[in-house]
Amino acid sequence: MKEIVEVPSLSRARNAEHFQFHANVLTFATPALATELKIESLQKTYADLFKREDDLYLQTRAYEETQAMNEKDRERDDLFIYVKQTVAAMLYSPVTEKKTAAQKIEFQMRPYKDAASKPAAENTAQVTNCLQVLESEANQAYITALGLTDVLPLLKQANNEFNELYVNRSDVKLGRVSNDSLKTIRTQVDDAYRATIKAVNALWLVNETITHDTAQATKLAGLIDNINALIVQFSETLSRRKAGTKPDIPVDPTPKPDPTPEPDPDDRPVIE
Repeated sequence: MKEIVEVPSLSRARNAEHFQFHANVLTFATPALATELKIESLQKTYADLFKREDDLYLQTRAYEETQAMNEKDRERDDLFIYVKQTVAAMLYSPVTEKKTAAQKIEFQMRPYKDAASKPAAENTAQVTNCLQVLESEANQAYITALGLTDVLPLLKQANNEFNELYVNRSDVKLGRVSNDSLKTIRTQVDDAYRATIKAVNALWLVNETITHDTAQATKLAGLIDNINALIVQFSETLSRRKAGTKPDIPVDPTPKPDPTPEPDPDDRPVIE
């Protein structure tokens, strides 16, 4: 019997994997096909719940991107404050070379001394400009004397990485559409999916045993094969990281040819 098999370990899928699986299924289980198969209410419930997952998934991604940006901002600010405080401490150094270097650098950093407390874009701009001053050839000896030669590249890298996150961050705005969690909506999407495929499997069985509608059989067979292919792909993804097992896809039985009949003894040729 042809049927859509159970998806192993749906609950173990990562959010992105779960999202992509259902998005792919719905490219085949379309509203138009559901109407032809008379399961439009099931498909609509499934699609509507998945839309809710889509909204929450985008919000989760935006939240994660914002978290990453905040962490990089802290890293950048910590490095900048380290440079500023190192220079401030060396103003009291008993070593003349270090004290002179600190005096020179402290004076040049004054326009940027509050960079870490500025809004994101201004913070980035001020750190960028400050680094251009500190990395100039005229200040190389002073930076070396202050022991900051290895620190400035780290500050520059953190500043650039923050700016990349800032520029490329998602335009999706954070906010609560409802109190649903992504975990809760995932379970609801899975239940709606299972209800839909049970209906498809039932339709196939009824058609094979009772109605024998060739056109509907073709539509159902295509849908079943496409979704099973997605299940195999999805399961292989999970099994590679040991989060699931591969499904057992039933193979349509192929009719075996009739065996060659034994010759009737009475039909033996007469030898003259």
